Amino acid sequence: MTVCESKDHPDQKIVADVCPGKPLCTFDKKELDPVDKPCVQVNIRNIEPCSPYFTQHIKVYDSDEVKDVITRLKRSDRKLKQRNVDLYRFVDPVKGPRQLLAFDQPMLWNKRPLKPSDKITCGDEGLKSGVNLLGDSWCYTVQ
Repeated sequence: MTVCESKDHPDQKIVADVCPGKPLCTFDKKELDPVDKPCVQVNIRNIEPCSPYFTQHIKVYDSDEVKDVITRLKRSDRKLKQRNVDLYRFVDPVKGPRQLLAFDQPMLWNKRPLKPSDKITCGDEGLKSGVNLLGDSWCYTVQ
């Protein structure tokens, strides 16, 4: 929610309708796929053996949160809708996706969880969450 002066609002209809003592509330809907923001396409791969979930290609926008990316992932795969999904980043974004996984313990090395409240920024060096460089390949698990 943003509180602003009526004269600073870009919509002239709202400026004309507001009078002293009667505030006018407007609500803006957050879009899951905004058109005007820069984005990066990320490969999100399921690393669990013998599971029916595969690699997805999801667009990640500047100033997204991890829960927005999880929502887009669930929207792209119908089997994920009622499941709990956790996203992980590789410690080394270049070497991590190329490393062979242990079949019985795929989460053993080289992965760190992403918290749903983490904010993702799109900079010159790529996607970042806080100080961590995320890279263009992530992994997810399904419970």
